[in-house]
Amino acid sequence: MRALRAIILVAIIGSTAHAQAKEASLPWIRDSLHSSKLNEERTLFIATPPNYSTSKQSYPVLVLLDADDQRQFAAAVANVAFLGDRGAIPDMLIVGVVNGKDRSHDMTPPATGATAKNFPTAGGAKTFADFILDEVLPRVRSKYRTLPSTVLAGHSFGGLFALDVAATRPNSFSGIVAMSPSLWWNDSIPATDYASAIAKSPTTTRIFATSGGLEPPIAVTTKRFVNRLDSIKPTSLAFASQYYPENTHGLTPEPSLVDGLRFVYLPVSLARSPMQQLGPTSDSATVVKALAETEETYVRGARSLGLPDRLPETQMNSWGYAILQFLKMPKVALWAFRKNVANYPDSPNVYDSLGDGLLAVGDSTGARTQFRMARDVAVRIGEPVSKETQKKLDALDHAAVQAGKAKP
Repeated sequence: MRALRAIILVAIIGSTAHAQAKEASLPWIRDSLHSSKLNEERTLFIATPPNYSTSKQSYPVLVLLDADDQRQFAAAVANVAFLGDRGAIPDMLIVGVVNGKDRSHDMTPPATGATAKNFPTAGGAKTFADFILDEVLPRVRSKYRTLPSTVLAGHSFGGLFALDVAATRPNSFSGIVAMSPSLWWNDSIPATDYASAIAKSPTTTRIFATSGGLEPPIAVTTKRFVNRLDSIKPTSLAFASQYYPENTHGLTPEPSLVDGLRFVYLPVSLARSPMQQLGPTSDSATVVKALAETEETYVRGARSLGLPDRLPETQMNSWGYAILQFLKMPKVALWAFRKNVANYPDSPNVYDSLGDGLLAVGDSTGARTQFRMARDVAVRIGEPVSKETQKKLDALDHAAVQAGKAKP
């Protein structure tokens, strides 16, 4: 009973021990809106991807609950950036939802029995879901470049809420990450009821649930949920779980979010692509095959997740230079760079890279044309012309003049 009281206490306070951390210089901005659904002012933390200000692309969205635990939120922001940089997940825009005046009310379904006595204000999950879906996300999408792909992640009561949304509002999110969900709620009835509802829903949502070995009431009920869902889930449902035997309730959020996001975006993970298996002895046919297979798998996965069905520009660019500089295959690199130009014709960088590839095969005339394209596209879209691009173009122009191939 003492363990259950400890879990309830964490659920009530929402892990806000570090809420007084200074916000100056933090990698997110504070926003606020008046919610007509909740009839109160609510605060959001918005963390954009590292390359947001220098790109024109749109991004999937992660909605993370309990953002007033700022150290937990900071860890999430750092981990999402790390995973994106390694190609394990797409770069993401993070929306941290700060708790209002009654967290227990917002994140819980109606209470019955002993739960109703312990939590007399419970039962606001439906309205809180309306707030996120009808107010928070439209506001974020109106102010930032976003994609339809959206993940909801919550811990403890937030995990209970996330599974309630998965069970009652299928297809509202592309992915659900339920971190140590409080499935002991209402005498553990949600552990089986949610599993049954999710299994019957015509959903394409990818669902991930976790628990720790040092949080007994949650570990037991999460296992019951996992076993029930595993036993009845249709083949179309993507579901996985993870148990962390050495983790307390307060430690599960960090690994849970990392593993959960990796599972949700597994269909487009470039960290597992055939390109990662290449080495110094790989021949050109193997490289071409690996890139083609990676592209085919990525396109299929991206379509299932509401993402653009083209390989990310920065990743293709990186592979092109690896093929050029380390594998010493300039013709294959040119093939990769040209694919990037076809996919991202409004990016100055893809033309600059193609120019480098053409220089590597001795085609200075073609390279000069591509560097000019990089410059012209940058001017057209209102970006500064890269100093490196201009330097290479000036050098080629000078060489052409010296050779008598162009007028000074």
